[in-house]
Amino acid sequence: MNLPNPYQPQLEIGPNDSDAARSELRIVIWAAAWFFFVLLSYSIVRPVRETMGAIGGTKQLQGLMLVSFAVMLVAVPIYSILVNRLPRRWLVRVVFHFFCVSLLCFSGSLTWGNDPIRIWSARTFFVWVNVFGLFATSVFWSVLADLFSSEQGKRLFGQIAAGGTIGAIAGSLLTSQIATRFSTATLLLLPIVSLQAGLWCAWRLEKRVASDQHFSLTDRGTPTNDAPPTGGLWQGVTQVLSSTYLASICVFLFFVQAAGTQLYFQQAEIVGATIADDQVKTQVFAYIDFSTQILTLTAQLLVSRWILRRLGVSAALMVLPLIYLVSFSVLSFYGSLPVVASAVVLTRAAGYGITVPAREVLFTVVSREEKYKSKSFIDTVVLRGGDALSSQVFGSLRHVGGFSFATLNLWTVPMTMMWALAAYRLGRRQRHLADQS
Repeated sequence: MNLPNPYQPQLEIGPNDSDAARSELRIVIWAAAWFFFVLLSYSIVRPVRETMGAIGGTKQLQGLMLVSFAVMLVAVPIYSILVNRLPRRWLVRVVFHFFCVSLLCFSGSLTWGNDPIRIWSARTFFVWVNVFGLFATSVFWSVLADLFSSEQGKRLFGQIAAGGTIGAIAGSLLTSQIATRFSTATLLLLPIVSLQAGLWCAWRLEKRVASDQHFSLTDRGTPTNDAPPTGGLWQGVTQVLSSTYLASICVFLFFVQAAGTQLYFQQAEIVGATIADDQVKTQVFAYIDFSTQILTLTAQLLVSRWILRRLGVSAALMVLPLIYLVSFSVLSFYGSLPVVASAVVLTRAAGYGITVPAREVLFTVVSREEKYKSKSFIDTVVLRGGDALSSQVFGSLRHVGGFSFATLNLWTVPMTMMWALAAYRLGRRQRHLADQS
């Protein structure tokens, strides 16, 4: 493995160093602003995706998730080529410009296309949002894991994630108010503007870091340069297969996706059976997202940093499986729209507000190649593979086996217990690697 040289000691940044603190604050603001616009964009397109998923029910969702996984298998090698050939700043620009062009094409096809084109555009859009949601956030957090040390990540990732949550709140609130007033094609033009604004913030972040001596080194003693990571196309895959630590992250995230997919299926089925009008569905999903983001922001500002610094990464990772344990237990007996909506809000808020900052801290103790290549593979193929596999299992049990969601929820309870144990052990491993750095 080739690491940048020269090796130099870590320049620590402490809260009592006022100059360093001010400099650090400016960098955090630019990072949070970038994430604000990323999640603002995602929160506008997500309710549209949820509406399209609810229209066809769980049977259509199974097929769309399989297609999403297949697309990831194609997209990740292409992304790996870009990682090998482009500096960090150009990698970010290429990825986000591609998303902007895609949104413009979707808007045009929905505006001027005939009925068959609109139908296939809607299905393609569902898959595209899955790709966009994972790649956009994966690229963002890969850059941050490259710029921040493990200690800085524990202190600051929650605050940076809060910036994204504010963007998600703004996007959900905006969509809930205009969903019934504007066409879907018009809605899809708004994320293009916000993504471009995010790219400007990303450029300012790179400029600020490049001119700041406190962020010129990582806690592994290696410069945070902008050169492309080294290694072959499939290095990210082989690193995951050869590293027990990265494999443990994959196991943890598979549990995340399996539990989330089961709850997502229930939400789609219950909403589809309860609400008939598609625009009203979009509005309902936007309100669910808005409630989620308000609670997420609270968790990020008041809970996440405290848990990570006082209780550790293990405790932070265990929060989500414990909430799913309670949620599935309640849904086993009360499977109504208010209950499933509450479960969605609680689990997503815990996932975004506590689990995501903790998960990103996991990658601060790995090499630069692993941050971009292995992390990208994990955040895309592994996550979408978890969606695809769990959707087939739950869908088959539901439609072929004839099992009710109440029964499936009860069966999931032991799985959440195993998940909590895996989370605890993964956090212990991260602390061990951080101590060795």
